[in-house]
Amino acid sequence: MWVENGSSVDTSQQTAAIEIRNAAKHFGDFVAIRDASLTIFDNEFFTLLGPSGCGKTTLLRLIAGFEDVTEGEIFLYGEEIEQLPPNRRPVNTVFQHYALFPHMTVAENVGFGLLMKGVGKREAALQVRRMLALVKLDALADRRPSQLSGGQQQRAALARAIAPGPKVLLLDEPLSALDLKLRQAMRVELKQLQQETGITFVFVTHDQEEALAMSDRIAVMSDGVIQQIGSAREIYDRPVNRFVANFIGETNLLDITILGEEDGRCRCSLPNGVTVECRTEREVTSGAVGHILIRPERIGLDPESDGSGDRQISGTIEHAVYLGTDTQYAVAVDGGLALRVRRQNGLGTEREFSVGDRVNVRLEEGAVRLLDD
Repeated sequence: MWVENGSSVDTSQQTAAIEIRNAAKHFGDFVAIRDASLTIFDNEFFTLLGPSGCGKTTLLRLIAGFEDVTEGEIFLYGEEIEQLPPNRRPVNTVFQHYALFPHMTVAENVGFGLLMKGVGKREAALQVRRMLALVKLDALADRRPSQLSGGQQQRAALARAIAPGPKVLLLDEPLSALDLKLRQAMRVELKQLQQETGITFVFVTHDQEEALAMSDRIAVMSDGVIQQIGSAREIYDRPVNRFVANFIGETNLLDITILGEEDGRCRCSLPNGVTVECRTEREVTSGAVGHILIRPERIGLDPESDGSGDRQISGTIEHAVYLGTDTQYAVAVDGGLALRVRRQNGLGTEREFSVGDRVNVRLEEGAVRLLDD
């Protein structure tokens, strides 16, 4: 069992492609990576996620060999590699700006790495055709990069990186230069490509939606520290701290005082005196202060009426924003709290609310979670 920054994974059931143990990277007095430990498994789509400057690209460059570790160890399929130069590591990298050779055709770009490895021309040509078919560019083999769209250039860069058969493919924000519609389409294609090739993908992004849509597991980073590692559902539903809760999706973070705990259910008091129950997986102390997480889509709204006096939380709609698939409400809760609420827009059967409407706030079962810090 290898323990990864608060998340334990049974490595006996899976082959470790990459193991990073207590790695640090210093640039002079600046610490870019602090004591990072993680395991990335064979044939996994693993994402390093975080805001700009958090250290995710630096960690990727440590794996690639473009930067040397200051401390710690890096293993690739059990072989220690931090002393190996980049060209001796069985990894390839796809960068944000695809770096295709402008004077070469698509086919020549894809075959370049194969020829550099000494692969024969006939075998290289067969592999180029396979790769172009895989990324659906076989009809554009004779075009130059300037004659391709952004999405086609990205596919060409992927084919070039995959053609030599790397054990690991590193992708440094490869979708950031594309428009929204194309980014969404390429997410699906990237995931399919990873599954079809069986190559371990390590993907860097600051886009939480990209990470949630494609990843088998995600490492959320901040200030050079891995905050949490888990599946998309684990990261979203069970964030370990306020940073992860705030960074992944929309959220309501509220101050609370703990009143007591029983059978994994914790009773908490909000600043306005309302008592709520929340889920917890740790021991708590009565009287301690902390924070709870409530996702906006897990809050229900009902019209306030004379027959609902037993409800604990009431408020007033302050803002209502129609977003197509759903509507976002800002609710000023009696007692000085504010909540964000999102409701799916259906076929007109749901009650719509307007600014100034009085409502009762209904917390869905299991909607409230106590954070560790």
